[in-house]
Amino acid sequence: SSINFITKLKMGNQLFTDLDSTIVNCTWLGACFVMSHYFILMAYNIRLIAIKEFGTVIHEFDPYFNYRAAEYLYKNGRVEFFKWFDYKSWYPLGRPVGTTIYPGMQFTASFIKKHIVGDSM
Repeated sequence: SSINFITKLKMGNQLFTDLDSTIVNCTWLGACFVMSHYFILMAYNIRLIAIKEFGTVIHEFDPYFNYRAAEYLYKNGRVEFFKWFDYKSWYPLGRPVGTTIYPGMQFTASFIKKHIVGDSM
């Protein structure tokens, strides 16, 4: 009878231990969900800062401009690239590209085309 009581007591403790771990797991899952929701919302809001401040005008994130800048760098070289005044962007004023751009992406694209891909593209 005493063995049976001890067995029941151990099984009861196991039930509470399982319940505690379930509560802890649900709490962690909820916290992870809330934090991931927060980070996604913050990332979305950070991406919208330019639209909130300047309106729905595409500025320096224009992929077509970046493509044209990389193409100009590839065809004309580094020196001409930094002297380039682009009349097609920021119309009607134009843009002095060499002094108003972060050219890392253009140099990388030009390097890849020149040394890895070649003129086959």
